[in-house]
Amino acid sequence: MKYELVSIILIIATYNFILTSGYFDEDTLKVKLIPLSLFGMFAFLIFVISILSIFYYRTTHYVNYLAETQIKNVDDQFSFIKKIKLSIPDEYITPLLKIAHTQGVRIEIPKKKQKCISSKRLKESFPEIIDWYKSLPRKISKIIGDDVKITPLSESNSICLVVYEKAGDYIDWHFDTNHYNGRYFTLLIPVTFIETCGNYQYRNKDKQIQTVNLMEGEALLFEGDKVYHRAKKICANQTRIVLSCTFTTSQKIPTIEYIFQVIKNLGIFGEI
Repeated sequence: MKYELVSIILIIATYNFILTSGYFDEDTLKVKLIPLSLFGMFAFLIFVISILSIFYYRTTHYVNYLAETQIKNVDDQFSFIKKIKLSIPDEYITPLLKIAHTQGVRIEIPKKKQKCISSKRLKESFPEIIDWYKSLPRKISKIIGDDVKITPLSESNSICLVVYEKAGDYIDWHFDTNHYNGRYFTLLIPVTFIETCGNYQYRNKDKQIQTVNLMEGEALLFEGDKVYHRAKKICANQTRIVLSCTFTTSQKIPTIEYIFQVIKNLGIFGEI
């Protein structure tokens, strides 16, 4: 809360200085409020620009984390990214496909074009998938060698459907933003298996682009704030649907990170 406290103190101090400086008629309340209103709008604008700038830098500034690790990328070890044996129960595929085609919010901004169905929508439309998601932490913990929990279901991206359905839908190169005090992981599980142009790609420890093809029974687990990745643009008349599940070693979110999370959820899902 220290950030909010500092902002409030600065606003009050500036307002008092302006009102006591004798520039305005103290009997005219509207005139008195003009400096505060202008200062408030300016401060809010600066705050928003700062938040967006930090968010952009954190997600796009490339750091080769994979080259920094000493862990060898072998089958029985987790080194930031790994293809694993896991699939969505067969009886869940049809309901998820229906939700993907009938619900969701499209987002078309620089570096991203896709449709997303949030945790809230999935919980309302298909609660069984939420229960299945809650069963996964034990398996994920065993794979990465650290205890994880699901991320709070109050977060829009805790579990969500990501839908690429129009020509050119994609996500450009980025890191995921970790808002939590602990480590943060994403699990991508295919809902559709027809081959498309829009495969997942990442840069390996040698900075080379690697393409990941997921077959039935396979999923991709990665530490998103350490792996530089993207989803290639999908071609015309193709559809790629992926279930994204997130996990963390700590569900605590610092205040400033909560602000980042709210802005991201508003931009991607149209909800807070």
